[in-house]
Amino acid sequence: MKWAAFKIVMGILGSVMLVAGCSGGKEVEQEQISVRKQFEQLEATHEARYKLLENLEDTELARLLWEEQRANYFTMLNLISFHMTPGEFQYTQPQLLRLQDYGDMAEMTEAYLQSLLAISSHQHPHCMRYSGNHGFVLREGFEFPFRYRLIYSHMVFDDGNTLQLPDVANRQQETPDVIHRGGSYCYKEVFSTDDPQPTKVRGEFHAELPDNLIEFEFSAEDIGKTIEQNGYLVTLLEFEQGRYAIEIDAVEEKSLNFHSRDVVAEAVDVHGEYIAWRATEREPTTRAHRIHKLLEELFQRAEQGTISTEDALRELEVLRDTLLEEQGRKLFLSRAFNGIVDKARITLMIYSEESESFSRELELPVYNFPRPQVANEVNLNALPQISAATPVYDARAELNASIVELDAQQMQARVRMVQWHEDIESPDLQREYTGQIGWFYPPVQSDIFMQRQDRAGALHVLGEFEFYDEQGDPVEAREMSDANSEKLAFEYKPGSLEYPRMFGRLVYSPERFTKPPVRVKGILPMIVAPNIVKDSYAIDELPAGMALNGNQLMIDYAVFEPREVAEVRDELTERRNKVFVKDANGYLTEIKKETLYHPHSGRTAVDVYYFTVNRSRSRFGIRGILRL
Repeated sequence: MKWAAFKIVMGILGSVMLVAGCSGGKEVEQEQISVRKQFEQLEATHEARYKLLENLEDTELARLLWEEQRANYFTMLNLISFHMTPGEFQYTQPQLLRLQDYGDMAEMTEAYLQSLLAISSHQHPHCMRYSGNHGFVLREGFEFPFRYRLIYSHMVFDDGNTLQLPDVANRQQETPDVIHRGGSYCYKEVFSTDDPQPTKVRGEFHAELPDNLIEFEFSAEDIGKTIEQNGYLVTLLEFEQGRYAIEIDAVEEKSLNFHSRDVVAEAVDVHGEYIAWRATEREPTTRAHRIHKLLEELFQRAEQGTISTEDALRELEVLRDTLLEEQGRKLFLSRAFNGIVDKARITLMIYSEESESFSRELELPVYNFPRPQVANEVNLNALPQISAATPVYDARAELNASIVELDAQQMQARVRMVQWHEDIESPDLQREYTGQIGWFYPPVQSDIFMQRQDRAGALHVLGEFEFYDEQGDPVEAREMSDANSEKLAFEYKPGSLEYPRMFGRLVYSPERFTKPPVRVKGILPMIVAPNIVKDSYAIDELPAGMALNGNQLMIDYAVFEPREVAEVRDELTERRNKVFVKDANGYLTEIKKETLYHPHSGRTAVDVYYFTVNRSRSRFGIRGILRL
């Protein structure tokens, strides 16, 4: 590992706004959005209308107008943030990525069912108050992308007794026997290895597979364009930095009975990376504004005493009928993303009465893991073997990224920036600084070894920044009064935990400079790891200390010595090597990892991994990735 310097030249904001874009040696085009003023105006209107109703004698009319006002107020609040440019950058994988791993939908469905696992262990902190960390997880190898219902009903013990499980999919969190907390199912009664043990979980799976998948793609120059495929028409209505809006229609004989998950609305950036979405609107955004405008008129007439409850209700219904008539049977969808959209990609899942249905009664074996114990032969042999009939591939973006690490040129093109600043006339006194610029890193393989906020690490103290006024002259930090002597004009800090893709941020307050700065130049030091060493071992040529038993990979660090680390000791020791299993098609998903420790001095670790491996169906090897 080593450190690199990332250079910036950019403008600084001077009012309430949010800007997203590229960074580096280029100027950033700043679309100023006075978010605070929008919120303040909306809130002021809301409060004024509430006060008007307090003095209205017609209580029935007041109740009607308040219900309408309150509902539309929250809708418009959401629309303000929905239309903002991205406040961060996050990346994801295509929703239908799993179809690439299997021959067809039926094979993928079978792989999904084979990936369902019930694992019981003593490693559930959310269960501490109920059963002393004893609980279980019901794990799926990947998210099923089509219409489906998965219901778990009971856990069966070896003496025939059963526990009723909560229907989590329908928001049930508790039964008399089990409580669901933080992704874990907690037993409500403590039991030991001498008591009856859970053996299986019963459930049901029902799915419907689409007849066809129809794909559409749009870019900014396609606004207003309609594309027709197989009788379905998609029109691009809007296309902005971090969002787009579409309308879906079909020829008369085609149904538009789409469920919310049947329309896959995705986006990629200019580099082809899929961007994570943050919000969805399914009604035209102008609808709330038209209702807001009508309400303004109704409130004025209510204040004048020239409208009745019946008239107000009728006018609201007329507007809603008009909006529905204008929309027709067309479907509207607008989606906002955590990034700058280059292309919109839409996939329609087409279902019909002839669509293939799939149902299966489930009976999953429960794999019981004992409490963590010392790494002797008896305890290691007591660990269960987890059956994995079909491989499931690891879809993490960093593991499958084509780039190990960004070089200097790539940094200038691919590091992204978000800038925020609050109006200095009415600053939030709770904030230490009134402005922030955050820098975000794209997915690269070196992410396997570090969190985004660790890229700045201790190097943030080496950040260098120069600020300039409108004439291009340098500006300095003002000397603060004794009462504010500890306040700084700016600081460079590591990335915020709130934004996992942010590696560094410059926080500042323009009012603490001798003149308001409008431009900043700087150098951002960061940690990079371009020299990743990948050691691969065939399964019949594993080194000493490494053994594969079924899909259980065991690494004894008392024997096996990684390339870079002489000793791997207790649980506080950082693993500087990462271990994966790979077959001819890609990296296999890790199901679970257990760590036991030798009892002798040093507590040397034995790591036991479980992967979705089927040795009879695929050739594979062990791959260790080590960082330098």
